[in-house]
Amino acid sequence: MLLTDPDELFATLANLRLPPGSYVICGSAALYVRGLRARLGDLDVLTTGPAWDIATTLGTPRPAPSGHGQVIHHPTKAIEFVDRWTPGWSSDRLIATADTIDGLPFMRLGDVLAWKQAACRPKDLADIAAVDRLQRMWAGM
Repeated sequence: MLLTDPDELFATLANLRLPPGSYVICGSAALYVRGLRARLGDLDVLTTGPAWDIATTLGTPRPAPSGHGQVIHHPTKAIEFVDRWTPGWSSDRLIATADTIDGLPFMRLGDVLAWKQAACRPKDLADIAAVDRLQRMWAGM
């Protein structure tokens, strides 16, 4: 595995050996691995079926702060496992269409952009601008 981060979040996740096709890394980590973010705060991992079953061995599911679904916090790392993404997003589609980068599935960049644009939280504005710059660069090629 080539992906690295100072807190070894990717290595920790990879070591869980979650079954392919049952999880996807969502949110800002999908920007970090593409060089669109300088730092990685945490991993948000959407899990279903067998991946969720493994996540439940790490902690007790609690209501997600969004009020949508459940979340489990890794006991020692900044990794959150959720059993569904925010309302309006199909877990199955996000997992099925994931981009695999160094063996790990990541939310597609277009989906990250659409999700951040819909949420439009202050912390999302820099991420939206970074993806917009990349799209303009691609369009100019």
